Amino acid sequence: MKQTERFTGILNQSQIDTFNSYILTDEDIKFIREINDEVLLKIPQKAFNCAQLSALLGAVIMDNSKIPVSVISGHLSYSNQRIFNCKSPIPYSTDKKIINEIWDGHCWVELPNLIIDNSFFRTIYYGDIHVSIKNNVINKFGEGKATVIASPEQMKSIELDYTPCFEVHDDLINGIIKSL
Repeated sequence: MKQTERFTGILNQSQIDTFNSYILTDEDIKFIREINDEVLLKIPQKAFNCAQLSALLGAVIMDNSKIPVSVISGHLSYSNQRIFNCKSPIPYSTDKKIINEIWDGHCWVELPNLIIDNSFFRTIYYGDIHVSIKNNVINKFGEGKATVIASPEQMKSIELDYTPCFEVHDDLINGIIKSL
């Protein structure tokens, strides 16, 4: 599926064209799964650490493959209920100032026709999430899950709706990784 509409206004046209022309191979998928498993082992299991998990996964994919990848922040809804509402990019400082802003968005990794969210289940299991959403997710997917990986269409079929709002740029990714 072409990702032009999903990314218009978020990625530049060259990035969109690269996403649209790349076809993930079985080797790519194997590499992504292995790297994701390593990332999950490096970052403690807790809720609301989507930026750290996504930044690390995105950076490792960027640095070790030719797979087009973007770390994205945006809205996340489950079963038509908004869980995260992204009103602005992730706040950051280039001069090492303390940031006191609250950010309510969600981060994930986008590859050609594939969304990887390696923090969704951690947030559901360990976070202060409305009990009806938490119970619904556990009833649907079970306990002990790690990552949801699927195309945007498949995500919608399992009632997960990822709406991209902003690309997380390399300088912010690097800053997040340095803070780990």
